Amino acid sequence: MKKEEIVELLRKDMRGEHQAIIQYLYHAYAMGEGEIACEVEAIARDEMRHLDWLADAIMELGGEPTMERDEPDFSLGTVAENLQKNAELEQVAVEQYRVHIEAIDDPKIRRLLARILHDELAHKEQFLDLAKEAAEEAEAAAEGEGAVPAAPPERLVEILNQGIRHEYTVILQYLYHSFVAEDKELFEELQNTAINEMQHMGWLAEALASRGGKPEMSHTELFLSHDAQENLQADIAVEQEVTRDYTEQLGELDDEKLKKLIARIRDHEIYHDAVFKYLLEEVREEAKPGEEAPQEEEPQAEEPEEKSPPTIPTVGSLKE
Repeated sequence: MKKEEIVELLRKDMRGEHQAIIQYLYHAYAMGEGEIACEVEAIARDEMRHLDWLADAIMELGGEPTMERDEPDFSLGTVAENLQKNAELEQVAVEQYRVHIEAIDDPKIRRLLARILHDELAHKEQFLDLAKEAAEEAEAAAEGEGAVPAAPPERLVEILNQGIRHEYTVILQYLYHSFVAEDKELFEELQNTAINEMQHMGWLAEALASRGGKPEMSHTELFLSHDAQENLQADIAVEQEVTRDYTEQLGELDDEKLKKLIARIRDHEIYHDAVFKYLLEEVREEAKPGEEAPQEEEPQAEEPEEKSPPTIPTVGSLKE
């Protein structure tokens, strides 16, 4: 099988993993806090690792990772019904990976897909067990159900969903930028930042769901390139934009618990901005020798300034 054909199969697998991540997180956020929700989020993190592995394999083959997704099922039933849907999605993945393993003749790729297939089989069984557990819990709690919470104010829904869309966007953008990064430090910082943004998306979605709202799991336009400087400039711009948005929205909120949450997320974004600026400085410094090579004969060239780590603003809520 040609490399281009293998890449297309792996891109199809990436779209399925992306679909699973978002569907599972959506269900977990709708549940609120609890043991089952935590287990579903853990499975979503496994799927994110799969996405990363597939992207790395595609890059090694000279292909282009995709940040597109197959469409998740956002219809909500009972917790048990949602978990059953997830088990069915895992079965789809199992069948797809088996077909791809059979079709691909590259032993390294076959090993990778077999490893992922093993996880998907385990996930299917986990979801079936969790669905049974959820059904039993629902039956036991049926007599003591509380009142359905009133719908939250429209502006609050708008604020939280704007944050969710932003966080989802930068998760994908930073992951892609990490996939194409050649520098190890840049790769690790982008991956760590994407993980932190995934936390933010979860906090905001859970805050909205717990108030009777529906999280909007969509993203805005992504900046995707293979140029590290351009990527970091775009990442800095989006961090600064959302910092301004969160700061303005704080003045609209009356809920003190929610204000603390938004302030905490805003302060994380300030930190990301500082880290990205530091990384951009490093990338620019590394690019200078090649650019300045013709001027090596100049004896009086100034020594480059020593780089210092990012200055982290002193913001009270960062201490939490």
